Amino acid sequence: KESHGARVSPHAQRDSALTLPEVLERWSRQPPEFKTLHSLQHILVTVPQTFPPTNTMVEPHEYFAKWKEFDKEAFSDESGDELKELLKRAVRKAKFFLHPDKLPKDLTENQTLLFKTIWNAIQDQEAATLG
Repeated sequence: KESHGARVSPHAQRDSALTLPEVLERWSRQPPEFKTLHSLQHILVTVPQTFPPTNTMVEPHEYFAKWKEFDKEAFSDESGDELKELLKRAVRKAKFFLHPDKLPKDLTENQTLLFKTIWNAIQDQEAATLG
């Protein structure tokens, strides 16, 4: 299946000296300092690139296949209130998938860290973007 949107930061994937938290920080935050979160649209569209097999630091799990991808084009034609409503619906779907009560009980430490990091990035940007 073809992935839409930007890849996980190429240097994050190539530099094997990076830890999983550093790779995830480079995915969710803007270079060069990786302090400011990417836009909510960017985060939602690029979530699948944090999953295995693209992210080799996280073990595969069947649950990853249940993620419903967002096409970056879905957000590009909208603005104002329409974009806000579209983002609210997308965030609701993402948070349903990522909610701790919905996650499988047999996740590894890395899988748990991945889902928690994605949840936090979406929560933080949701608050900043949608209030």
